[in-house]
Amino acid sequence: MNKALILIIDDEQRLVRSLQLALEADGYRIATAHTGSAGIETALERQPDLVLLDLRLPDFSGLEVLKQLQLQLPTCPVVMFSAHGDIKVAIEALKSGALDFITKPFDIHELKSLIARTLERCRLDKEVRFFRERELGKARLIGHSEAMRRLHEDLTRIARSGAKTLLLQGASGTGKTAVARQVHQLSKVSSGPFVEVNCAALPEQLLEAELFGSEKGAYTGAHQRRSGLVELANGGTLFLDEIGEMPLALQAKLLSFLEDHTYRPIGSSRVYQAEARIIAATNRELGQAAEEGSFRADLYYRLNVMPIRVPALAQRREDIPLLIEGWQTNVKNSPETPPTH
Repeated sequence: MNKALILIIDDEQRLVRSLQLALEADGYRIATAHTGSAGIETALERQPDLVLLDLRLPDFSGLEVLKQLQLQLPTCPVVMFSAHGDIKVAIEALKSGALDFITKPFDIHELKSLIARTLERCRLDKEVRFFRERELGKARLIGHSEAMRRLHEDLTRIARSGAKTLLLQGASGTGKTAVARQVHQLSKVSSGPFVEVNCAALPEQLLEAELFGSEKGAYTGAHQRRSGLVELANGGTLFLDEIGEMPLALQAKLLSFLEDHTYRPIGSSRVYQAEARIIAATNRELGQAAEEGSFRADLYYRLNVMPIRVPALAQRREDIPLLIEGWQTNVKNSPETPPTH
């Protein structure tokens, strides 16, 4: 794997040369420029992984160069430095998009440490963007039928409404998980986690521990404190699949959480708080189940504020060729690997 390319933009040629030698000794590839215009041109041509930019240049202010780099290479990190350690200038540089600001003379070891941290942070940011885009691709709803067009319009409206609960109903295999992911990606909490659990897959006590967590010794096999999915979903979305299979006693605890956003892990005397959008999905008719007493009516009404019925394939037959094409593309492109430098 190639080492990162660092662009140094500074009119002090001796300093640039010494920096170049020191960084090349660590395996970095180095590009240099001594004016703002040359720096911008080199940046656009070479696409560096990091720019070291001086505040004062012969032709442009470093802040003007920074703004151009932010406009044309928005994901490229910029570290600014200057012999003029003016705190106001440093604040302006950071507000304009610089990742850091250091003053001359600087310690080369501190600079190398800063470069390593910055590049590692950018690598992690790239991976996060990659996996988020991949998840968005997984959540993408395929189809141009009238039923799918209406569904997408409803999801967009609901996602941006700030509604705390959403109920998805539809037959098994209609794509309720993909719909839930789509709502998450379209919402204001898209930068937060998307956490899902199948309520039919676990017995009652394990499902409660999965949702709300447990303290050490709360039950046989609880050898340490365990965080619940409600805690993990804080600031994002919690997707409860097959909500119709949740035991009645646990439904009461879920209702309590929906009312005041507080919960108590199993075996704990402490009350915790979490904010998460709850998306529930079921293939059952929960209204009928509520009338029969097999599902809590109060929880049903709490979840059913904004119901969505996911159309069955029989209602969107014209989408079948697109679904087949999408499936073939996924098979062809799997497995996927995240980008590196």
